[in-house]
Amino acid sequence: MEKHEELQNKIKTIIKELGLSQKEMAKRVYCERFEDDEPEEIRKFTETFRQNLKRKAKPELLESYLANIANLREFKNSDLAFSNPLDLGFISVDIKRALQEVSKELINNIDSEGSKL
Repeated sequence: MEKHEELQNKIKTIIKELGLSQKEMAKRVYCERFEDDEPEEIRKFTETFRQNLKRKAKPELLESYLANIANLREFKNSDLAFSNPLDLGFISVDIKRALQEVSKELINNIDSEGSKL
């Protein structure tokens, strides 16, 4: 399976798990990306979003959709939050590894403090 297909499947799965339609998710992603809420622009973006989930789209574009989805309140409040970091190419591998170690340490500290209660 090609990378764009994997990303498309991830996005479609998230949409389904959140109980949204592709059109609803596209509107939310649009609002996350842009300040304006012009109906015609939202309609154009929605159609483009839906087409990018069907055809061979650039993986970078699909990853940017996932990044926008990850910022949505519905996603953050769900059980779907990414347990592994999504590599968008913005952070070097060394920094990412260091952040993962800090995250693990924080989780362990929280778990140990929770068991003391």
